[in-house]
Amino acid sequence: MKQRVLVAIVAMAVLGLSACTQAPDQAQVQRDVEKAQAEGQKKVADAQAKLEQVNAENRKDIVETRVDTSAAAANNTATTPSTTAEPGTPANANANKDVADARTKAAKKAADAQYDVDKANAEAKYDVAVARCKAQTGSAEKSCKDSAKSAYDSEVNQAKAKTNSANQRG
Repeated sequence: MKQRVLVAIVAMAVLGLSACTQAPDQAQVQRDVEKAQAEGQKKVADAQAKLEQVNAENRKDIVETRVDTSAAAANNTATTPSTTAEPGTPANANANKDVADARTKAAKKAADAQYDVDKANAEAKYDVAVARCKAQTGSAEKSCKDSAKSAYDSEVNQAKAKTNSANQRG
């Protein structure tokens, strides 16, 4: 009797352990991957749309600055110094500085928006990779997720470096 109980307990333990290491449902994993891909594409599209909007606003701001400085220069005669020019500085130089400042500001805005696009791309790739990792079990799944996180961190750091470089040039 004791032997039968012991065999039954061992059998249940083996069945219980085999259930813990059971492979994930591949159909569910595929659905999760497809969902992550769709969400990632939306994130990237939203960030890209924001970048395009920033670029359009930047072009508008630069054109408006040019128009404003041209109008101010046209209102001044060659003998009348500009009211916005520094002493000893021609009005044209001040106008050029205003346009250069507008371009610098635009470049920084564009760099920040491009960072958002790059980060959205990295997040989308990471989310898909993690969804794919769920097809594995145990240490293979953990290793897969660690690798995905490392790739994500690397891409985000590259995007930050690119943005910082663009902002320093401006």
